[in-house]
Amino acid sequence: MFERTIDRVTSIPPLGPGFDGERHKAALVVAPGDLPATDPFFLMADDHITQGGGFGEAHPHAGLETVTFMLNGTMEDTGGRLDEGDVEWMTSGSGIVHAENTVVSTGMRLFQLWLILPEAQRNMPPRVQVLRRASMPVHAEPGVVATVYSGKSGSAAAPTLNAVPVTLIDIRLAPGAAFAAYIPASYNAFVVVIDGEVEAGVTAAKLATGMVGWTAPMVDGDSVIGLRAGDDGARLLLYAGQPQNIAVVAKGPFIAGSTEELAGYYAAYRHGKFPHAGTMRPLVPYA
Repeated sequence: MFERTIDRVTSIPPLGPGFDGERHKAALVVAPGDLPATDPFFLMADDHITQGGGFGEAHPHAGLETVTFMLNGTMEDTGGRLDEGDVEWMTSGSGIVHAENTVVSTGMRLFQLWLILPEAQRNMPPRVQVLRRASMPVHAEPGVVATVYSGKSGSAAAPTLNAVPVTLIDIRLAPGAAFAAYIPASYNAFVVVIDGEVEAGVTAAKLATGMVGWTAPMVDGDSVIGLRAGDDGARLLLYAGQPQNIAVVAKGPFIAGSTEELAGYYAAYRHGKFPHAGTMRPLVPYA
């Protein structure tokens, strides 16, 4: 069993202007531009809303998956409503349009992750999964509640469909509680501390609210990362995924394997060939 260390630590930058006026602030939890280090995670944004109402405009995606985790508040569009703790897992594949007539609540906060797709699935038919917190499997032990949105923890295995193998777990730790998170050793992984402090990995790297700890893939087989909460407890999200080791070209809302494929996405969108997410949600009928 490979015991993981925290190899690299970053922090969520101060919030800056978002794309939707003064009430929208945002920061990059995972910045684009260094895919060899973050693969299969292309970017992740931290979005905050100070005043509710309409939010953004309908827009397309292709060649990637978006994983939208509602940390606080609500977001509703033509496809339905996401409440606090819900996750939308949208595989854009060959192309999709989403965020039509979006309305958000005051105080909304979400993480949106972009995942690159394997070459063989990059142009798969799009799909949308809505993962309701109340329906997700939970791994519980003394002082630990781990809600599994993708992948597994112990006997708790999520039914989420993955193009890229990914584990996503929301981990809540009581003061001083310890938890061992088992993931394949080949996965790239990071933890984001939402609240509190934790010691992570065999070197007990100290991570506090707003910090991101990365642990790189090294070998095949199994691995474990140890987590221990500080005196006030902690909440953190664990993201882990299989690196794809492919070259990609990104522009705007699209990720492609070549400039020619990228041009094809733009042409297909301009000609109205992308289906709308609001007609597809939810694919999996979580209650």
